[in-house]
Amino acid sequence: MKKLSFVIPCYGSEHTIGTVVDEIVTTVEADGRYDYEIILVNDSSPDNVFSVIEKLAA
Repeated sequence: MKKLSFVIPCYGSEHTIGTVVDEIVTTVEADGRYDYEIILVNDSSPDNVFSVIEKLAA
């Protein structure tokens, strides 16, 4: 099975990154043709995005 990699910079996206991840998961799993990984990059964001990333990774 082919694999998709999503690499997402998360600067200033504390309030939106959860929705983005949910949409990726829903879309790729509904398609069913790919394995996938989501890599979230905390690029020194001044908001609380790292806590959101930790919760999504758990």
